[in-house]
Amino acid sequence: MQDWSNCTAMVVEDSAVQRDHMVGLLRQAGFGNVLQACDGIDALRKLEARGIPVELVLTDLDMPGMDGLELIRHLRELGLAASLAVASAREIRLAEAAASMQGVPARMQLLGTVLKPVHFDMLQSLLAQADAQALCVAAASVPAAEEVEAALAQQQFIPYFEPRIDVAGGMLRGVDVHACWQHPERGLIRAARFLPALEDSAAIAPLAMSIARQALAQLKAWHDIGLVTLTMSIRLPAELLADRRMVDQLTSCVHDHGVAQRSVTWECQEAVLTSAAPLSIANLAHLSLRGFGIGIAGYRAGQTTQQQLARCPLTELRIDHVIVHEASQQPARAAMLQQSIEAAHQLRIAVVAEGVEHGADLALLRSYGCEMAQGPLVAAPMAAQTLVGWIKGNRRRLKELAAVDGSVNA
Repeated sequence: MQDWSNCTAMVVEDSAVQRDHMVGLLRQAGFGNVLQACDGIDALRKLEARGIPVELVLTDLDMPGMDGLELIRHLRELGLAASLAVASAREIRLAEAAASMQGVPARMQLLGTVLKPVHFDMLQSLLAQADAQALCVAAASVPAAEEVEAALAQQQFIPYFEPRIDVAGGMLRGVDVHACWQHPERGLIRAARFLPALEDSAAIAPLAMSIARQALAQLKAWHDIGLVTLTMSIRLPAELLADRRMVDQLTSCVHDHGVAQRSVTWECQEAVLTSAAPLSIANLAHLSLRGFGIGIAGYRAGQTTQQQLARCPLTELRIDHVIVHEASQQPARAAMLQQSIEAAHQLRIAVVAEGVEHGADLALLRSYGCEMAQGPLVAAPMAAQTLVGWIKGNRRRLKELAAVDGSVNA
């Protein structure tokens, strides 16, 4: 019997009874840690927050919110799991799941499919298809700084784009840029997995500039095909913000790509304001004077005072998903959210809510006057070539979401 004691699994199932049953089976099989999610959206949120992939995801297919097939696609694209097992009460759905994995490079191993209810011998049969040691190594591996630096030289880093919509009308307003590593063997690796390797590395600034150049070229291409109002937010690391040359570098980069300054917002982490870094604040002020938007990402009420917000010429405040998630069901969280939005509006700063998962939360944001929203309810970060098709396929859905009172989820 294989040793799974150092491995982590996740069960994705909307039925609490069946979820508890499958969690118990995985623990019986020897998994040292078993996470739980009630649907695909919940699973993605928890896996992305974890930062490194789990060894196994055992998922149902028929779930509200985001079903199993869509979850499988995201798991594969984002590299959030080393292996996958699929359960369903309907054989035809199992066949669809198996078909969705055909012809796909083996970045996530499909152990197999099983009809519900799942029994222990069925689970053992699936797990027998996997090499526990290999999966644990694959999932837990964190790249070394040298490996990341070599990948940068080989141009393996690419931008992914997360749409943000107008809360009032559901129209696409802009995209946030996410740095991703297109690894030749391990597939797409999210920033949470490789950025820790770059702490104290000289490669962090070149990586940020590489992503910015690629993203700006794509923004120009979108403008050229008619998406002229589309804006873009690009995050700047603290190391780059503290460089006296960065204002001219970023301005030249935008100019070289033929993009108007008003279409670009440069973002920094909230810690830049709380750390009282005068050079970083001065650089942001200079960028603002040159016509760029200035944003704070990951804002959490209580960590930054209104006086600190006023020190920087902000045009945008992105509220962290920790405050936004299920605020419609949590009075204390809703109060923090409302307070954050009101504080921003008093300073004439537009607000973006990140991590929106539920229609009820979107309706709450609308009632508070929040301007923009992003998150699983809107769309996951996507490759550049996917955006136009996504716009065409989701225009009606997003308008309907903007019109409801919170009873609709997507």
